[in-house]
Order: sequence, then C-alpha cells, then structure tokens
Amino acid sequence: MSGTLVEGSSAHRTYRIVTWALFVALAVLVPFWAVQTPSFSIGSSTFTFSLSNLSHGVSYMVAVLGLGLLIGYNGQISLGNSFFMGLGAYITASLVVDNEWPYLLTLLVVIPFTFLVGMLVGIPALRIRGLYLALVTLGLAAVFPALVRHDQVSERTGGANGKRISSDLDAPSWLPLESIAETLAKIPLVGEWAFGEGRLGGREEGAIWVYLLLAAIAGIAFWLTRNLIYSRPGRSIIAIRDNETGAAVSGVNLSVTKTLTFGMSAALGGVAGTMYAMAVQFVAPDVFGVNLAIFLVVGLVVGGVGTLSGAVVGGLVIVFVPLWASQVESVPGVPERFLRGPTGSFFLGVLLIVLTFVLPGGVVYGARRLRSRLVRVQPSRGTAVPDDVIDVQEAAAEGLLSRHDPSRVSGL
Repeated sequence: MSGTLVEGSSAHRTYRIVTWALFVALAVLVPFWAVQTPSFSIGSSTFTFSLSNLSHGVSYMVAVLGLGLLIGYNGQISLGNSFFMGLGAYITASLVVDNEWPYLLTLLVVIPFTFLVGMLVGIPALRIRGLYLALVTLGLAAVFPALVRHDQVSERTGGANGKRISSDLDAPSWLPLESIAETLAKIPLVGEWAFGEGRLGGREEGAIWVYLLLAAIAGIAFWLTRNLIYSRPGRSIIAIRDNETGAAVSGVNLSVTKTLTFGMSAALGGVAGTMYAMAVQFVAPDVFGVNLAIFLVVGLVVGGVGTLSGAVVGGLVIVFVPLWASQVESVPGVPERFLRGPTGSFFLGVLLIVLTFVLPGGVVYGARRLRSRLVRVQPSRGTAVPDDVIDVQEAAAEGLLSRHDPSRVSGL
C-alpha cells in the first residue's frame, strides 16, 4: 500500500518541506555527533566514524557532482576530474600559504581558472567520444602528479613532499557551538549517548566550523547545478546525451554546449579541490592521480549516474568504504593475510559489481523505488507530464513513466 499525493497540492508541498527540513536538520546535527568519534563493532572488527572523514567526504561529493554533470547529464565519458580537483587544491594551498589569502577568497581564482582550463580541454574533446575521450582525460589524471613535482613549480607546490597549509579555520566567537552541544547533550534518553557530555574544546569547535563551511559550499554547488539542469541550457545538455543528431536538428549548438559543460564540470572539480584543502589542510601530488579518477567514477556509479543526490552517496562511499575495509580484522572463511593491503579498493570493486546486477541505477535509484512503494506523486488533473523531465529515474520511481530501463539512461 502506498499513499498518493497530487503534485502541487498542499499535502505534496508539506511532504517536500518536511523532507527537506529533516535532511537539513540531519546535516546540521551530524557534526556534533561525529566530533565524538563514535564507533561500532561487528564481530572482532571496530569501525570508526570521525568528523574529519565526514568533511573529507563532503568535498568528494562536489567532485562527483561535477563528474555527474558531464557523464550523467551530457553523456561525455571523462576520467580526468581528479586533475581539476588537484588544480583547485594546489591553487588554494599556494594562495593561502604564500600569499596569505583566506580560503573562501581563493574560490575567486579557482572557479574561473579551472573553468577556462576545462573549456580548453573540452575543445579537442569535441572530435572524440566514448572510450577515446575517456583515455584522453585519464591521461590528464596520470600527468598531474608529475606536473606539480616539476622543478619550475616546486617552490609553489612543495614538490614531491606536498604542501602543508598552516592557516587554521577557527570558529567565530559569535557562533554558539558549545551552547548547542550542551543543549543536545541534555536531550532525554539519547542526548548523552549521541552527543557525549556536550563539552567542546577549541579543536572540536574548529572541526565543526570547517564542516559547516564545507556543507554550505556543497549546498550552493548542488543548488546551482540543479537550477542549471532544470533550465533551458540544461535541457540542451541532456538532449545531447540522449541523441546528438536530434539535439542538433532542434537547434542545440553541440560544440558550444559540450565545451561549456566541460568547463562547468571542471569548475565544480576545482571547488572540490578547494574544499579538500580546507578539510585536510595538506595537498600531495599522488592524491590527485589515477586512483582518485577511478574512485570518482566508482562513487558516481554506486550513487547513481544521472542523479544529483547520487553524488552525496558517492562522496561518502569513496571515503568510508576504503576506511572501514582497512579496519576489518576478520571475515569468516577468509584468511587474515587477504585482509592486509589495499582491501579498500577490493571492496569498492566488489560493491560496484554487486550494484551493477542488483541496482543498475545505483543506490539512489533503489531508494526511489522503495519510496515509490510508500509515497506516490501523480500529476494534477489537466497537467500533462512535462517533456523536460530531467531525472528519468525519479520519474519512473514516482510512476510518471511505466516502462523504464535504468541502464538505458545511465549516460555511459
């Protein structure tokens, strides 16, 4: 049994408001829980959940979002977003350390620079597609570590040793983080268990402030990307993915749209690099190489290609699956020697294979299928289903489309 809501009705608006309010409340409250570094045990293995890892994951969400804009919505297969993420991270680190810029001010340089570089890469990419484009962009990811190690730029990048950012992001005095923590700790039954004693030191307050800044930047990035996708240029982007010939006949300028999409995807990657520098306060060449390029694609596929919310799941998967895999002490039937080494990559690969068969549209697609069994949204009477339904997966989950093959709209 499922409840039915009429689109645009007061009940539907209330449902959307309550859903978003719960999501925002969770996003705001989770750092006060994570700052206590909670852990849970399964058998002899103990898995931790720290605020620093969560902040790390938020930066990857924006990187996956940029990749999803290019692959999921425009249909251009790219493996080079780690290159643009590295550019953003190193520009921020250099400006903060060498020129004493504030972190957020560096975005005024990172966004236009990575956008222009992305467009320059997108111009030659117009003549190739598919696996050839993937190989070319993968070359960007492969060459980036060598570029930042070069003697000509080593003074600004730190060379092979990387660059540590000594500038701290202290919480402002007007933000009552400690008072909020104390209030949460007094919640009956679950307060002390979830939020500890409510005492925060300067280090914990700083970590929460960094997370809130990153969450705000990520929220703006997702909001702007959503507005783009649901706009007229966004329909042009999606039309190219679905049928280039049809898009051209309809008046879409293929070259301009593809190049601009490449630039916007690169700009989101640059913003993710700035966020990474803020979260980790250290940048190193090997971080932004081929491995990260592959992990971003894995996060995109696991979360859901062609969905915005899939980037949230993908960013968390990239961070926590390898982390928790490294904390596994024993698995029944598996020799302990097999649990040593790069187990994170192994479990990511297994997760990708399983989801490809079980949930070909990703975690978000499965969640929407489950939601459609509980809540069904139908168009209001006299309102036809719009031709510019952006997310076909969401439309199918809500019953707007009866026949749907999720692999057909994956963008790959």
